[in-house]
Amino acid sequence: MIDKSVIFDLVGTKAGLWCGADMDATDLADAVHVADVQKVPVISVAPNVVQTVWPWMEGGDIKIMSRFYLDGKKITEDKISDITVRINTSLRQGANGAQIFLSYDALAGLVEQTHVVRDDLFFNKDLSIGMDVDEIGPFDWTDVFESLRKINASSVIFVFARDTGDKSDFVGRLYGMLNAWNVENKFSLQFAFGLNLLRIEQAMRLVQQMRPNLMDGLRFWINA
Repeated sequence: MIDKSVIFDLVGTKAGLWCGADMDATDLADAVHVADVQKVPVISVAPNVVQTVWPWMEGGDIKIMSRFYLDGKKITEDKISDITVRINTSLRQGANGAQIFLSYDALAGLVEQTHVVRDDLFFNKDLSIGMDVDEIGPFDWTDVFESLRKINASSVIFVFARDTGDKSDFVGRLYGMLNAWNVENKFSLQFAFGLNLLRIEQAMRLVQQMRPNLMDGLRFWINA
């Protein structure tokens, strides 16, 4: 099992702490302590525990991102209504922003139904959009970046859910994404590879080589 301290030493202040949905109050308290010790500037939590962790963070420098998932490829009005209510609740309870994870096929639907209200819902708050880089083809990046700009995303988070080791095209997909990165993109780049030190190292090296201008906003989400 990888020593988390090795990852923290590698990424430094570019780390974010990912708190699992099944963590109880004791686990969450430990995670907040780790974030404080390691000087991690932001944590990601399930929406239902924002009100639990916020009192521990009040007045501090650690931000809270609440995490949401949209299932399926079709974005319905009911889904939008539900997630809008839940995001608004988490922001009122102390979250500094929200992360919405969805499939690439659902991105256009989310953007079309929410971009008009985005700035009202997220006034002075962050909006991160998370997707699996393995679902995005080499000719899809223009649409991806246009959608993220239209919804005024603060950041994009890429995961790699089906990592098959040497058999996967991880480096090739990241290379394609960075090669297609548009200078008009104002959102920051983030990755959620858990405790996979190899993928973190590969991603950091590629960003440094291909898009060094993205290093300031780069973030790696590390499992608590």
